[in-house]
Amino acid sequence: MSFPSLSRIWTFVVAFGALVLFSMLARDPVTHSTLIWPAGGVLLGTLMLAPRREWLAYCVVAGWLHFGAGLFIHRPVSASALYVLVNLGTMVSIAAVWRWRNPGRTALTEPAALCWFIGLVLLGSVLGALLGSEGLKALGFGPLTAGVDVLAISTVVGALVGTPLVLAWAGFGARRSAGRQSMAGAVWFVLLLLSAAVAFDNTHTETLFGAGAFELSYLPLVFMVLVALSWQRRGMTAALLALSAVACISTAQGDGPFVHTGNVLGDPLLQVQVYLAVAALLGLLMSAMNAAREAALADALAWKVRADGMLLGTQQLMYEVDPVTGAIIWAGPMPALMGLRAEQLSHLDAFFARVHPQDRARVTDYAALRQAGGVAAFTQTFRFKTGNGDWVTLEDTGAPVVDFDDSVYRVSGLLRLAVTANQRVY
Repeated sequence: MSFPSLSRIWTFVVAFGALVLFSMLARDPVTHSTLIWPAGGVLLGTLMLAPRREWLAYCVVAGWLHFGAGLFIHRPVSASALYVLVNLGTMVSIAAVWRWRNPGRTALTEPAALCWFIGLVLLGSVLGALLGSEGLKALGFGPLTAGVDVLAISTVVGALVGTPLVLAWAGFGARRSAGRQSMAGAVWFVLLLLSAAVAFDNTHTETLFGAGAFELSYLPLVFMVLVALSWQRRGMTAALLALSAVACISTAQGDGPFVHTGNVLGDPLLQVQVYLAVAALLGLLMSAMNAAREAALADALAWKVRADGMLLGTQQLMYEVDPVTGAIIWAGPMPALMGLRAEQLSHLDAFFARVHPQDRARVTDYAALRQAGGVAAFTQTFRFKTGNGDWVTLEDTGAPVVDFDDSVYRVSGLLRLAVTANQRVY
């Protein structure tokens, strides 16, 4: 056994303890069941990240906090101990299988890994709920009022809320604001809180709309998606936790769209759990899609930086010509090499106008041949007037890009400065 660092253990104590207290205080007053159990998700996420030699320390701390919270709400000692053992066994088992099946993976951003995680959480939660139910019967507490389904969903939703929270915020460090994106995320987060407060408060709903509107419960999900788009995984997990807190507290107090006149809280309890499960799955899917998009953008940016560096180092320009419109897209240090901006040479006509008159006919003929799909005109050298008024010699190497229907899609190539800009050609 190895004890985690003091900062990590205290962070775990605060996060796990706060969510345990939240779950215990926001219980269903009829069945006395926790609506969700995000503290279990915090433990699961911690075990997915921590070295195995530290697992015992985290489990001991989590067990004592869980046991103490059970005594705080006057739960019988034997029942409290049973809940602790079932929770620890469930989370340790899920984490162990995850680490064995997905070694080295600490994120839920890949579809295969996300499916594995959801499957393990579902299986582990159902088995844990069955074991807990039978254990309570054996202890003489009789059949559960809430039912195995409620216990299982409470664990599932808690894992889907708490685990991504730990995985996303692990290693968090203060960074400079992302400007508009950060401000937009803050606006969406505030709107999420406001929409959730209205949707889960029947008094506000009746004041604004004249009657309870179940449809309003979908509005916070829209803002959660927008938060995820702006703030990525960390924003999504924070938004999901905030939505879960509002939904659970309101429903436990007999308020919100899932509570109907004349009904006890047992049925609304299951409904709000399913609602939060759908919200959690939506958030995880959005995170996976965002991660794929961000990875593709980062890879594209990395290749752009590499290409720009190679072009600058070899004193070359890269171009792409649309054979239909004659438009040119440039890459490379054009102002440094040519004394021109890319916008000044955005069309073949503007480029040909700067080619030396004695070379212009040959260059235009070569260009026409390439645009027609010819590959014979591969390399040519010609004189070109820079923005500084100097004539330089350029070496052009390019070829047509043929599409699947044998048409020329683009003409691509490189321009290399063969003579320095200070050397005039007469």
